[in-house]
Amino acid sequence: MTHVDNRRRIAALAGLLLGLGCLCAAPLGIAAQAPTGLGRVSISVGVAAVLPADIRFVDGEDAGEAALYGDEQSDAGTLGAGLEYGLAAGYRFGAFRAQVELAVTGRFAYDGQSNYAAGGPVQPTEARMNARRLLLSGFQEFGALGGGRLWVGGGVGANRYRLTDYIQRFPSPDDPSGRLRRGPAGAVPSTSLPANTGYSFAWMLAAGLTVPLRADVLLDFGYRYTDAGRVGTAVGDIEVVRYDEGGSRQLGHVTINPTGADLRLHSLTATLRWLP
Repeated sequence: MTHVDNRRRIAALAGLLLGLGCLCAAPLGIAAQAPTGLGRVSISVGVAAVLPADIRFVDGEDAGEAALYGDEQSDAGTLGAGLEYGLAAGYRFGAFRAQVELAVTGRFAYDGQSNYAAGGPVQPTEARMNARRLLLSGFQEFGALGGGRLWVGGGVGANRYRLTDYIQRFPSPDDPSGRLRRGPAGAVPSTSLPANTGYSFAWMLAAGLTVPLRADVLLDFGYRYTDAGRVGTAVGDIEVVRYDEGGSRQLGHVTINPTGADLRLHSLTATLRWLP
């Protein structure tokens, strides 16, 4: 998934949300009062445009191995925009709805910069990450807007992430003839970090608007803030690629402690909800 593809898809989803907003302003044949009565099952499918998120990797817990960053060093950058797909099953108690929801992301691209001493002013890094989240959520409807119903919600659960293809490069070190010298044909020295599959506690807050399409079909759209917990690399070997004075490629391995970063996400959502 490229950044261009992400921008096009998110622009299309933003257009859809704008169209839905126009729809809400128009008179609808279905009343927008909050539902009443005890209990009604719902099944939902949806898509979210996840906006770019700032992220900063630092050393994690000490596992008895070497620290990768040390004091005042880190890798900071942006987790690129992407799409997230959701499936949920809920049960309504009057104006309150409880539901279990599963979210699956596409493969997000991370672009950052590390700041190792003597690494030079430009130290580009990149990685790939995808995730799944399982949440128990609740939503409360509290008023009408045009032809729609306003709501707020929140949820708690678990986030499972997969972080791969994590590499740091050093194209312009402070000392071009030193330990970070380039190799033949301008080959750039690099450090590859171990992949990791991990789990973390997650929670979210949301607000939005429900548009009735039919008596048994609703369209929810809104904004969601998600705290996806801690993500990072595992305890394991980094692969260090360097070049000696004769231009020979030197490959080394060093076992390091885990690294970690807090992941906070903002997203725009559009969800189709069916009341069987």
